[in-house]
Amino acid sequence: RQMCIRDRCLLYFLSMTLTERQKKILMLIIREFIETAEAVGSINLHAKYNFQLSSATIRNEMCELVSKGFLYQKHNSGGRIPTTTGWRYFVQEVLRNLSEINNLISEDVRAQLYNMRSNKTYLIKHAINLLSSITKNTSVAIIENTVYYSGLSNLVNLPEFQSSSELLERILNILEDYSKLSEIVNKGSKDEDLNIIIGEESQLDYFVDFSVVFSEVRTNGVNNGYIAVMGPTRMQYDLVISAVKNIVDTVKIIIE
Repeated sequence: RQMCIRDRCLLYFLSMTLTERQKKILMLIIREFIETAEAVGSINLHAKYNFQLSSATIRNEMCELVSKGFLYQKHNSGGRIPTTTGWRYFVQEVLRNLSEINNLISEDVRAQLYNMRSNKTYLIKHAINLLSSITKNTSVAIIENTVYYSGLSNLVNLPEFQSSSELLERILNILEDYSKLSEIVNKGSKDEDLNIIIGEESQLDYFVDFSVVFSEVRTNGVNNGYIAVMGPTRMQYDLVISAVKNIVDTVKIIIE
């Protein structure tokens, strides 16, 4: 589901409790985790980003971020990982500062898709091929009860699925199950052009480790389709959000 009013208010309240220093540290931890897929420790963070703070001070701030629900620590001696609240805060910051894919890619995308305007199926397939190529995740289109996929092989290159065959099997089961895919996208808000559902926000046990960014498309004048990118919660949200928005907006112009 898109965040309900209660959750938006809670996130706003929690974010207001963060100092500017904590916000900066939180954003860097999340970006570091996206890049490395490894829990982030204070010493590594201090060394890489040349903070004018001691590693002990950074560690104390990370403890505060844990207590406020933005990070969690798997092991007492280990680094920190974003919680769903942390990911949602990060996504909200991305949305506030969203920059489109550069103009060269944007114009190339439009040209490629426009050349396929006479064949809706080819258009949709090429759109999700572009999405999976750009985002290095799996893209999906659900159009008139038909599901199209691209980039399934990208999953095996992601550290989460290399280290856990159970996770890989679970996301493949979701992608292969039309009813589960429909259940997930139906959690989105009809009032939003772009929906982002992160793990636990779905309220679906089988989806807690994954995220999806998607948008509705009209293929026959009605809302009867979705184009989405799905992957682990450790997703490069700024790139994925920009790519989905850019490509889906172009598809909408062509077919609607």
